[in-house]
Amino acid sequence: MQPFEKTPDAVTGRRISAVDYAKTFAILCVVVIHVSSEVLLGRQIGSAAWLEGLFWSSLARGAVPMFLMCSGVLFMDRSGGLSVRHIWNRNIPHILIALFVWAAVYKVIPRFLHEKLTAEALHTILLELLRGQHEGHLYFLHIMLLVYAALPITYTFAAHADEKTERYALSFWILYGVLLPTLKSLGLLQAFSGIFLQWPLTLAWGAIGCTWLGHFLIKRKPLPVHLTAAMILAGFLICFAGTWFQSVRAGKLSAQLLEGLSPGPCLIAAGAFSLCMRVGKKGYGKLARMAKALSGGSFCVYLVHLLVLRVLAHVGFSTSCFRPAVSVPFLTLLCLLGSYCIYLILKRIPWVKRWLI
Repeated sequence: MQPFEKTPDAVTGRRISAVDYAKTFAILCVVVIHVSSEVLLGRQIGSAAWLEGLFWSSLARGAVPMFLMCSGVLFMDRSGGLSVRHIWNRNIPHILIALFVWAAVYKVIPRFLHEKLTAEALHTILLELLRGQHEGHLYFLHIMLLVYAALPITYTFAAHADEKTERYALSFWILYGVLLPTLKSLGLLQAFSGIFLQWPLTLAWGAIGCTWLGHFLIKRKPLPVHLTAAMILAGFLICFAGTWFQSVRAGKLSAQLLEGLSPGPCLIAAGAFSLCMRVGKKGYGKLARMAKALSGGSFCVYLVHLLVLRVLAHVGFSTSCFRPAVSVPFLTLLCLLGSYCIYLILKRIPWVKRWLI
C-alpha cells in the first residue's frame, strides 16, 4: 500500500478518514504548486502578480510532507505486522512500473506531437529513462522507493519504541533532516568545512522522518486548534516572507524555503494533518465521501495533472488569463477535474488500475 491508495485502518478495518482528508488536501496542493509555478517563474520578482502567485504557492507547500505522513500512518500502525515480501513483491514493483511507464509517457507524447518517433529518438528516450532523467514531479516516486525499502527498519522502530525514544527520533530528524539541510541550502554553513557539511540528511533519506511524524501524530489526540493554526501560519510566513526576501535580494526566484522538507512546509503539513484528524473524527457525511473519492484517485491525479495543465495551456487557459489571485485557483480546479476524469476512465482497465494508477 502506498500513500495514494486505499486507506483502511489496519486495526479496525475501517477507513482512516483523517488520511482521506490529508491526501485530498495534499493532491489539491500539488496542483496549486504547479499552477502557481508559472507565475513565480514568469512574472517580475516582487510584483503584485508575482506575490499573488507566491501566496498560493506558499499556502500549498505542505503537500509532499503530508503524503509522506500518510505513508507513515498506513504502514506503521499495522497491528498484524508488516510483510517484507509484500513490499518487495507488490509495493516496490508497483512504483517502479508506474515510474517508468509514466516517465515514458511524458517523453513520448511531446515527441509524437512535434516530431517523428524515429528509432534514434526512441533510443534516446530509453537511455534517458534508464539514467533517471524523468519528468520533474516523478521525483516523489523515487523517494517512495527508498521509503518502502526502509520500511522493515522504520516499522520495527515504530512498533517497539517508547514515546520518549520517538520524540528523540523526531528531534534528530528535525535537526539533521530539516534545519541543517535548509541552512546549508541558504548558504549559512559556509563558515564550516570538512565532514561537518555532510551531517545534513539528503532530501531523499530525510523524507523518511515525515513517515515517523505521521505515525507519531495519528496515535495521539489532535493538537489544539489554536496550536495547529499557529503552526500553519508560521509555516506559511516562513515560505512567503522568506522567499519574498530571498528572491528580491537575489533578483531571481530563490526557492530554498519552499522545498518540501524545509521548516515552513513541514510546519504547514503537521498543522494541516492534525486538523484533518480533527475533521476526520466528526465525519461530515458528504464531505467525507468526496474526500474518500478524491483520495482514491490521488495517485492517478498526481501522475497525469501536468499533462492536463499542458493541454489547458495549449487551448489558451493559463495564469495570464486573469490575475493570479483568481487564475491560480481557477486553473487548479479545472486541472483537478480533468485529471480526476482521466482517473475514472483509466481505473476501468484492470491492469492499469493495478499497476499504473
